[in-house]
Amino acid sequence: MKSKTVLTIDSGGSKTKLTLYGDRSDIKRQSVYRGFGAAADKNGVISELLSVLREFCGDIEPYAVVCNLGGKNKDDFAVTLKEAFPKARLSVFRESEGDIGRTLCEMYGAQVTLMAGTGSIAIAPVGEKTVVCGGWGANIGDKGSGYQLGLDAIKTALEEADGTAEFSLLAKTVLGEDRPQEISSAREQCAYRDKIRQKLAPLDRYHIASYAKTVFKCAESGDEVSLSLYRKTGEDLADVVISAAVKAGVALEKVVVTGGMVNAKEFWKDSFERRLRKFYGFKGIVYLADGVDTAMLEIAKTLK
Repeated sequence: MKSKTVLTIDSGGSKTKLTLYGDRSDIKRQSVYRGFGAAADKNGVISELLSVLREFCGDIEPYAVVCNLGGKNKDDFAVTLKEAFPKARLSVFRESEGDIGRTLCEMYGAQVTLMAGTGSIAIAPVGEKTVVCGGWGANIGDKGSGYQLGLDAIKTALEEADGTAEFSLLAKTVLGEDRPQEISSAREQCAYRDKIRQKLAPLDRYHIASYAKTVFKCAESGDEVSLSLYRKTGEDLADVVISAAVKAGVALEKVVVTGGMVNAKEFWKDSFERRLRKFYGFKGIVYLADGVDTAMLEIAKTLK
């Protein structure tokens, strides 16, 4: 049956979140699947995604579908969505194109939107143009992101493993060891280090980013090393915002922050706001863990 519903799709390399909204913008259905934001773009149907969409929506045909894509395969998504929902109004855009950031700035009267999840990117509207800072991509431009936090956790734990002091809670959790290895033969040290590497594998972007959850749990227990990493995260995220504001030439009064890192803001917001206030006065900072969904739903209202 046909229903005046909106389907939003937030898809990157690690996960894809589908949300089906009813006529009153209430959530009717929501599920998370694997990521489909692959780098290749062949202008063809993504068969697995097509099956997922049909299974998720069932007999409901959305009148509008909005997709925020963390990957590069925009054409593939557009073709797949057209195949799945031939009569729906469609809007597909890459996160770095700025649609989400611009929409949230307009909705909340902000000058910059910071999107901080596995990666991080700042968007600042300048009339019809857009400033984009950060968000350079996997492993090269993720300042203050979940990936960077996870990588910092691993590096810090390994530095502790090379020392003699008692391990922090973070190091114990990341390495699965209670204390540094005592001085031993080169062969024994080699075996110890191989065991640690195996514990950390695979060292891909999304597995590394998963260690952000470890930092969060350790910070909740009061681990000072984890808390210090979060303080650094706050400063790094502030720098991304400041870069966007400076490039845009705006007087920064209000910022929207969205993405998965917002769920841990209790540990980094103080350092984030303190660093921003060194340069700007504020009317407010809006923290929205689900800001991408909020913006996509707003964009759906403009589709004709």
